[in-house]
Amino acid sequence: MVAPPGIGTRLRAGLAWNLVAAAAAQGGTFAVNLIVANLLGRRVFGEFAMVQATWLTVAAVAQLATGYTAAKYVAELRATDPDRAGRVLGLCAAVSAAMAGLAGLALGLGADRLASDVLHAPHLAPALRLVALAAGLAVFNGFQTGALAGLEAYRTLAVASAPGGAAAVLVAVGAARAGGLEAVLTGLVLSALLQWAALFLGLRAELRRHGIVARYVGLTREAGLLGRFTLPAALSGLVSMSALWLAQAWLARQPDGYEQLALYGAANSFRAMVLFFPAVAHGVGLSMLNNQRGLGDQARYRRVFWTSVGLATGSVVGGGLVAAGGGPWLLAAFGKPFVEAHAVLVVLMLAAIAEAVAAAVYQIVQAREQMWLSLLAVVLPRDAAIVLGSWLLAPGYGALGLAWSYALACGLALASVAVIVRRLGLGLGDRAPGLAPVG
Repeated sequence: MVAPPGIGTRLRAGLAWNLVAAAAAQGGTFAVNLIVANLLGRRVFGEFAMVQATWLTVAAVAQLATGYTAAKYVAELRATDPDRAGRVLGLCAAVSAAMAGLAGLALGLGADRLASDVLHAPHLAPALRLVALAAGLAVFNGFQTGALAGLEAYRTLAVASAPGGAAAVLVAVGAARAGGLEAVLTGLVLSALLQWAALFLGLRAELRRHGIVARYVGLTREAGLLGRFTLPAALSGLVSMSALWLAQAWLARQPDGYEQLALYGAANSFRAMVLFFPAVAHGVGLSMLNNQRGLGDQARYRRVFWTSVGLATGSVVGGGLVAAGGGPWLLAAFGKPFVEAHAVLVVLMLAAIAEAVAAAVYQIVQAREQMWLSLLAVVLPRDAAIVLGSWLLAPGYGALGLAWSYALACGLALASVAVIVRRLGLGLGDRAPGLAPVG
């Protein structure tokens, strides 16, 4: 068993290595977006954004929250019940493997109808079939990433993320110059395959180091976990990713839709960049929060929570102000035609602030396993607002209408989460069955 160091040391180390891991993954995605926008033009970039959103949505839905589940319960159980942690890992791995195959098959077989009937772009069918393999790999990569986060193995996660991100960028440069959209997507598939291999080897080594063995017998003993956490979390992912995809697909269907989607995609890239550090802090804080809950340490549990909230709030407000003020210059990196997305960028910065603060406060909801309440009181209202807002605003306002829909929905989610956490309080609550305080 690995004895963990102090809270401060773990936070600093976790933040540092998770920054590297996130930079490799998101930095690679951002660089690929820049390459496609500059070399292939605004319309092709809009098509690329729609294809990318499609396979990521399929992957997120098919994952059934296995990465989320692994991250929570491995963190909570690794010090007190490693055998049960192994069963949770075995359950998540089995579900991920099955769903990865189904996701790839579904996207591959449904590509023609999806491209023609939904996206009104039949020429995108080959591209959708091409990324079907990437969707399947992303399902399993999500589980492996969650398991490493639950082990607080951020250094291993960083090392595993770097090859895929670098490969995506290198291949995208040559592919965009020589082969166009489908060549770029082929590079992304190869990048996902490389990341899967690196994550697999890294997770196997970390489990051995922690003395945890993934177990595939006795999985029915975790049925309660599936019902109270995994199922509502999976439904939340299904609703959220579907809502975002529907909102973007509705924009794409409008006259000049793919041009508007390109503007939204460029501005949204900077929203992702501003959320970069808050997401890193959230990932590290969530693992440590669940770990302290499993150990029954109330004082450290509160300390981790407030540190995460402070880091997320300070960084997103500062980053949002910088991005909003420097928007025209930042958007010019995608090419001069993208500068007109400045208003879209400003609205998405407002959304980012509400989104980051809500995610930081939401850690209490997740740690206390209030996932059904979250689905009904946070996820459904928020995502209904995104779809309804897009339906009302996208036809008249294009990318700006979609941005306002997203911002208003994030504000609604923040208000809902604040009310729930005020009701729950900052206590440990009832912990996973069978756990007892340690110390």
